[in-house]
Amino acid sequence: MKRRVFILKVISALTIASLMHFSHAADNLHVITENWVPYNYEVEGEIVGDATVHIKKVLKRSGVNYDMTLYPWSRAYKIALNKKNVLIYSLVRMPVREKLFVWSRRILDTEFSSLYRLSARNDIQVNELRDIQKYKIGVIQDSMNYHYLMGLEFNTELLPVSTDQKLNINNLLQGHIDMFAASDKSFSQLRKQMGLSDAVFKQVIPIFKIDPYMAFSKGTSAELIQKINQAYDDLVAEGEIPEFH
Repeated sequence: MKRRVFILKVISALTIASLMHFSHAADNLHVITENWVPYNYEVEGEIVGDATVHIKKVLKRSGVNYDMTLYPWSRAYKIALNKKNVLIYSLVRMPVREKLFVWSRRILDTEFSSLYRLSARNDIQVNELRDIQKYKIGVIQDSMNYHYLMGLEFNTELLPVSTDQKLNINNLLQGHIDMFAASDKSFSQLRKQMGLSDAVFKQVIPIFKIDPYMAFSKGTSAELIQKINQAYDDLVAEGEIPEFH
């Protein structure tokens, strides 16, 4: 009899421990991002960058359990579309994405995305946005630039996709594309990282304004969302995170 009671107690304890572990896992926030200098990128295994600094402050203040992973953008985007309890950053807010995520707070100042060509390509003439539709423009799959240009009913044959911006720059240098789309600040930093002179490239035209946010996947725990948003708001009120414009 005593042996039976002991076994039942062990089973009960294991069941409770299992449920506690499951509850902990269910409430864990999966934070995902991409390599987008200078906002979020990896250095010696650590995710850093202008946006990451703010994100880490918010996560620490919120007290939530989380893990953080950097993926190629298209993979990160698909994870955020299909998994719950995911926080993705830096995600540019735009109409085509509005209903796909639970939008949280801005994490960077507004800037512009532009088209760039080689300075030597004087044959490329763009006076207004509609002029770009006869050129081949490199973009990252599922990126803000991809969605924006697709929204202009761009010919997909003239919109080759890649997995990262370095590939677009190399494709431009090798003559595989006519232009590529990039945020101005990010391209400036990436060009320097690649050891390329500013004189090699020429900005063709700004194409749209970008507002980077952090956002949650659909189905994310309301408690997690509330904790993150409250932590962000408290840090802004205390001056630990700036008010972005």
